[in-house]
Amino acid sequence: MKKTLIIIQIVCVALVCLKVVATGQLFGKTITAPPTPGASADAVRDTAADDLAKERDLYSLLEKKMGEVNAKEAALREEEGRLAAIKKEIQDRIDALTELEKRLDAKLAAEKAEDLKRYKDLAKIYENAAPAKAGAMMEKLDTKTAAGIAMNMKKDKAGTVLSHVPVAKAVEITREIVRVSPAAPAKE
Repeated sequence: MKKTLIIIQIVCVALVCLKVVATGQLFGKTITAPPTPGASADAVRDTAADDLAKERDLYSLLEKKMGEVNAKEAALREEEGRLAAIKKEIQDRIDALTELEKRLDAKLAAEKAEDLKRYKDLAKIYENAAPAKAGAMMEKLDTKTAAGIAMNMKKDKAGTVLSHVPVAKAVEITREIVRVSPAAPAKE
């Protein structure tokens, strides 16, 4: 029995030794013999300090990078805010210009309607005047006004009045009528 007990103790010691060697290899370190009384304790501290120094350097590098990322992120947020303000300002200007365009379009439409009314009123006057006298008056008008009046006259009256206008002036008036496209079709 003594022999079995001794064999079991030897096997246990061997297993413990194997376990210590395996654990040392797991961490990538080899187990070194304890320093001899003549050896310096600084050598042991240096290897541990070197491992910690690498970790500290890595940690400080990570902190530095994190600071840079945070700074860039803050700058991007600031830039986004600035761009949002510019976008709002541009949109406000676009809205103001759109409103101005609507007002100008309404004013232009009102002026066109007023001009058309004046041309129609003048056309009635020229239709009721004697053709020779209306032709002489139309000859002295600028081409645009004469064309506007002629477009709003009845066709037969306009033809009669234009027959009393010199040929060159009648051609100019006709060209203006064709160029303008009929704003109001001539009356029958």
